[in-house]
Amino acid sequence: MPLEKLPRGNWLLLTGILLAILGLAAILSPSIAGGAVVYVIGGFLVLTGVVQLLVGWRVDSFTSKLTNIVQGVIGIAAGIAVLAHPFYGLAALSIVLAVFFLIDGLWKIVNSFSYRPAAGWLAVLASGLIAVALSWMIWSQWPVSGLWAVGILVGVDLLATGLALVTLALTWKKAVQRVKDKAELIKDKIAEAKNRN
Repeated sequence: MPLEKLPRGNWLLLTGILLAILGLAAILSPSIAGGAVVYVIGGFLVLTGVVQLLVGWRVDSFTSKLTNIVQGVIGIAAGIAVLAHPFYGLAALSIVLAVFFLIDGLWKIVNSFSYRPAAGWLAVLASGLIAVALSWMIWSQWPVSGLWAVGILVGVDLLATGLALVTLALTWKKAVQRVKDKAELIKDKIAEAKNRN
């Protein structure tokens, strides 16, 4: 590939900046971000249910047809319920998050002791304790925690992803510039060698 056609990483940088901005916005207004997540999940449930219904109508086997139709109806009903009552959807998601953080935290705490005395075992232990603390915070404020937990965590994830993409794009830009500089240096040396001959 010619050097001029190397991707410059501008789209990657722009995507990273946009994700970081969205992440900050979600952290600053977690209830709006959490509500958006619930609407996306509700929409996916309805769409999945519709697809399963369509598949169920086309299947020949009665058992498969019945299974797909029942799953489709349940998916559509769950999606409509989430869309109709987003607060309950946020409350359910916050329970899932609390359970996830509890299991993840306990696993990290138990595992951290197997890394002793290697460097970094305290960081794993601290990460586990933070996850358990997050689980307790979400659980102790449930169902109100649904209003902030989902949005903040989505925001943190978007912000971290955005910053990672920005770092990757800047690293890519530096690498491309180095390659171009080396190529120019080689061209100059070749031109000097030709002039001498």
